[in-house]
Amino acid sequence: MKHVFVTPVGALRNRWREAFPEALVVTSVEALALEAPAAEVAWLDTSQMDDTARRERLAAATAAGYRVVVMSAAPGEADAFQALNAGAVGYCHLESAPEQLREVGLVVAHGGLWMPAELVQRLVALSVRTQPASDVARVNLEVLTPRERDVARHVAQGASNREVAAALDITERTVKAHLSAVFEKLAVRDRVQLALVMSQIAG
Repeated sequence: MKHVFVTPVGALRNRWREAFPEALVVTSVEALALEAPAAEVAWLDTSQMDDTARRERLAAATAAGYRVVVMSAAPGEADAFQALNAGAVGYCHLESAPEQLREVGLVVAHGGLWMPAELVQRLVALSVRTQPASDVARVNLEVLTPRERDVARHVAQGASNREVAAALDITERTVKAHLSAVFEKLAVRDRVQLALVMSQIAG
């Protein structure tokens, strides 16, 4: 999966380069097709954009077929939901750590949706209040092993892979393996869907 960063600075920040050493960089959405036609995930630096400019550039990038991750210098709930509603598949801080950037990239590359843990919990809370009970609430956790259930519960609460590994005294590689199994067995694509499923089971 190839990544391209769209930033007016025209250069990769150190964190971005550490996360994706082979990533490309362009200064505008208009330059994507010419300078990064093979890229599939576009990371949009919105730090110097007003709302109108961001909407236009996000729409242009998604229309061109890119999976867009919006990067904000001041992440907020309303801003995140607006970006996701406009077609973004990810939303994170402009200064996210390389490890988190790689996690975001992995999720969106596999068709999932990524947002910060606190926003996932907010979305879960809204969903529980506004959505009627559905078949997802009847998912049987018995299909998971005890360790997979532990991982699922921690992730659904917003924990990162590193935090889950520390809490369960296992490696991050093991967490990733368990999480992949959880996604497959519960038929969910990402942490957001997992959190929704787990919250409805608990409810």
